[in-house]
Amino acid sequence: MNDQVSDHAHSDTPASQGTGYLIWRVVNLWQKTQKETLAQFDLTPVQFLLLSGLAELSPDDAAIKQSTLAQHCRTDAMMTSQVIRSLEKRGLVRRTRHRQDRRAVSIVLTEEGGSAVNDAEPAVQAADAKFFAGLGDRADEFADALTVLTGERPRRRVRALGS
Repeated sequence: MNDQVSDHAHSDTPASQGTGYLIWRVVNLWQKTQKETLAQFDLTPVQFLLLSGLAELSPDDAAIKQSTLAQHCRTDAMMTSQVIRSLEKRGLVRRTRHRQDRRAVSIVLTEEGGSAVNDAEPAVQAADAKFFAGLGDRADEFADALTVLTGERPRRRVRALGS
């Protein structure tokens, strides 16, 4: 029998209070907050993520590969393609064939797309600050712990949440 299964079966913590379940609940609450915040800008969280990622990757309005954007934002390539198409229909991005790789699609943030990111960014940051306010001065430590779980190095030194 798998050790994880037997450990879980004998755990004093019910599944509904397990760490993974609690993360799932927090993510759902956070996503709801983001959806409500971005609705006033007629954007979804994924649209905002991709527009923000595009703004980060090409601050000089240079075209970048759609696959590069998907990797940068850690989004599924097919979903990225679908969302980029919807953003193109709204005039927020422009898609073209990549100059060197004719199989690839390049994306440029339009002026309207840049304005959408700039308009929504303060509201998104304010919503995040309010959402995570309950962590107080431990918010940076929490962010570091989440970064470690993604397999990346935190920007700051990680300390245990309890210390």
